[in-house]
Amino acid sequence: MPETWKLTFPVAKADADELQADIPAFADMDPPPAVTIVEIDPNDPAKLQLDVYLEHRPDADFVALVRTLLPRSPNVDAVVELLPDEDWVTLSQTGLDPIRAGRFFVHAAKDADQRPADAIGLQIEASQAFGTGHHPTTAGCLRAIDRLSASPKNVLDLGTGTALLALGALKAFPTARVIASDIDPCSIDVARENIDINAEREGDGAGEIALVVADGLQDPSLSERAPYDLILANILAQPLIDMAADISGALADSGTLILAGLLADQAAAVQAAYEEAGLALSHADENAGWPILVLSRAKG
Repeated sequence: MPETWKLTFPVAKADADELQADIPAFADMDPPPAVTIVEIDPNDPAKLQLDVYLEHRPDADFVALVRTLLPRSPNVDAVVELLPDEDWVTLSQTGLDPIRAGRFFVHAAKDADQRPADAIGLQIEASQAFGTGHHPTTAGCLRAIDRLSASPKNVLDLGTGTALLALGALKAFPTARVIASDIDPCSIDVARENIDINAEREGDGAGEIALVVADGLQDPSLSERAPYDLILANILAQPLIDMAADISGALADSGTLILAGLLADQAAAVQAAYEEAGLALSHADENAGWPILVLSRAKG
């Protein structure tokens, strides 16, 4: 079993935004390092940490390479640690026990026969992309989709990860036209596999999911399809705040916006940003400390 090493740096938001795209410096490495950006202070969503995972101890040249990707970040020593030996395959499967979220039943292939007769099945395997349904934010979004009273015709899943929310929206509203975007090409590859696994079609028409690598709603592939009846955005608090005007502007007058990926202490700031952009809170789900905010166009 290969070793797993983690290299950690504090990272400025400007550098983090760029690192969420594919990293050419890692493209020729086999296997390429896995990279995550995490918020480390619930009271300060701009305080971020870069974690780089690789199968060998990072040498000085690799550390120096990563540092070149962080020109605006604090120039401090990286933290290097060897993670404990684990059977990661077994752990990932254990973490994928089926869950029920409203009408939805999210499961891995091994548990397909456990789907209740009255449930909408969504098969999602462990992968490099975020969104297996087991994090409270993803399950909370599925419950919010399940509560929708109107049937959206034009849906955007912004920051789709595994495409679980896009698939949930299409399963719930089979005639909807859905587009799912992510800044990470790896996520789009995973999303494409999951569309096939769940017997849905990739495409631009009604009853199909279009996939696109895009950095925000300024991308023409997203802006040209606006306005949306339903926008799903399960990302991080600070990007949600930064994109409030763009996301609100892309929502139809009678549309619904579902926001997630924030902590309880961040909800007020996120809500305020969207109220300033002309939306009003319709429903809030505390969701075990990972709030789900449902908003619509403010009346008046």
